[in-house]
Amino acid sequence: MQHKRAWQMPSCWGGASRPRERSGGFTLLETVVAVAVTVVAFSMVVPMTVVIKRAADLDSSALDLITNLRTAQSIGATSDQAGIIWLDPYDTNYHMTQGTVTTGTYSLATDVTYVDGYLQLPNRRISYDNLGDAQVAGKIRLTDGRFERDIDVYMGAGLQQAGWLSP
Repeated sequence: MQHKRAWQMPSCWGGASRPRERSGGFTLLETVVAVAVTVVAFSMVVPMTVVIKRAADLDSSALDLITNLRTAQSIGATSDQAGIIWLDPYDTNYHMTQGTVTTGTYSLATDVTYVDGYLQLPNRRISYDNLGDAQVAGKIRLTDGRFERDIDVYMGAGLQQAGWLSP
């Protein structure tokens, strides 16, 4: 009667040895392929998210400026004091006043500025009288370096209009 051994020592000298059982982990080649695919996917997605974020910052800055222009118009139309937006012609900061009292200081998003780096309105002060009429007219053109957004201010009617197509 033969006895079976519970274990068999692998032979370094060409004897029979048991095949190694595969563990449940990944091989080095599988890991390298997975990392390479992930890097390629991220390298395609990251630039697109930067473009989307910059466009969203530009839209947000333009819409915030329109909101503040309309707020100043409401102040002028509903009170006995003028609602005024003071735009800095070479910087992206602006503030709103009711008469002589500053009601808020605002800024465009970090990457957003005026086209050519300066405000192209004839007057940096947009004032609304007791009828809500603007005392200045022109176009405020914002850019993020790639896209532009135009805000039109109409004299007399006090309308503010923004129009652009999404990228």
